[in-house]
Amino acid sequence: MTGVRPVLEGGPPFLAGAAAAVALKTSAGLLLYTDQGLLPALTLVLTIELGALGLGLWSGHISVGRGAVEQVRGRWLLTLVAFSLAAAFSLGMSFQQDAASTGISQGLGLAFLGSLPLFSVGSLLGAMARTDDLGLAPISTVGVPSILGAAAGFLIAGTVLLPNAAPHTIYLACLVGLSGGALLQGWVLDGRPAVELRDRVWTSVGELRAEERVLGSPRREVLTLTEDGRLRGAEDPEGRPRRGWEGAVLEGLKGEGGVPAPTVYLGGGSGTLARHLLQVFPEMELCVVEGRPELVEMAQAHFADWEGWEKLLLILQEPLVFLARDEGPHPLVLLDSAVLPHRGGAPLITEHDWHLLSGAVAPEGRLVMGGLRAMEGEAGLPLRAVMDEGSRWFQQVVLYEAEAATQELPLLPGEGEGGEAFLHFSRGGAPPWPPVLGGFRPRRPGEV
Repeated sequence: MTGVRPVLEGGPPFLAGAAAAVALKTSAGLLLYTDQGLLPALTLVLTIELGALGLGLWSGHISVGRGAVEQVRGRWLLTLVAFSLAAAFSLGMSFQQDAASTGISQGLGLAFLGSLPLFSVGSLLGAMARTDDLGLAPISTVGVPSILGAAAGFLIAGTVLLPNAAPHTIYLACLVGLSGGALLQGWVLDGRPAVELRDRVWTSVGELRAEERVLGSPRREVLTLTEDGRLRGAEDPEGRPRRGWEGAVLEGLKGEGGVPAPTVYLGGGSGTLARHLLQVFPEMELCVVEGRPELVEMAQAHFADWEGWEKLLLILQEPLVFLARDEGPHPLVLLDSAVLPHRGGAPLITEHDWHLLSGAVAPEGRLVMGGLRAMEGEAGLPLRAVMDEGSRWFQQVVLYEAEAATQELPLLPGEGEGGEAFLHFSRGGAPPWPPVLGGFRPRRPGEV
């Protein structure tokens, strides 16, 4: 989150804590209006209501398989409903003067006036503070703001509200404050992706996940495939590529005119780029090599429908194992770096791997390595090392980096870690690609 969102994220838990304190004090005042039996009644009320608050906090940490954003929104709705019921019940009690004198009425009052509101507030605060099961940080820090809000709620309830307002008016005032907190929380959550897990499976290299990610206003949506936290595929609801480097490759091949040269895509199992290439160039010779058949199955199930899967030359094999047995070379080799081991945010490529990659590219061909992040300072040194190693095997090495985006809020995994980038390797025989390609520009020497 950027801007004032980190500053204002304490507002919602403050308002929630204040509402809980007002509900606690108001319910105690309504139910304990006589001196007889005050101590045992006070003990019962505080025990049950604080127990309800604690139970709510505990329930807020239960994983329900969705991102924290959707959970928090649901808990806000529960809290608003709970305080609405409390306002309605307190209004009903005002028409029956002896309502609080019966055990049944006191039990219902304890439930509707204190326990349910406090449970809902606890559940809300717990959902705000929980660590997202999808790997995201907690929605906000709730401890200090909620306690300060409770202190303010006790003070306001005792000095202003209880002496001057009817109970149902007090609960309605809490409802207004909570509505404001919900609106503020909604604005804060616009800076955080709502992530819904569609599918997951464990592979030999880690967890493979299919997710739907939604962010901000205006609404942005993307479907992603991640493998052990690394992005393996992304497209919008219309099926367009959301990994910028794949869109840049598509634009570069379109700009060359004619049917592109025979191409091998190592790690292209998501099918997004393959689908677009074969839709634009039906006669193109394209071979996709993918080491995770589970990823291909997820792509077929969750990404845009495509009848071309049956016609696509798809080889289910580890990309580097394929290169070791491939007869090559090829005019164009595409490589998703996410299929390689990583160290320091950049792919870890051994001498043997470079030998295989170099041998797979024809003398007048090119190798495009995508799925990279161009970071500044020491964080960018691993990528610099990849470029230095690559220059031993290829005459030309060009780093294309995405231009500064107008949308500051990250949506894709790893988007906040650095600008998206891809590397273009050639031996000098391949015609150069344009200086601006699908929103990517070459970095000048010395900038990495």
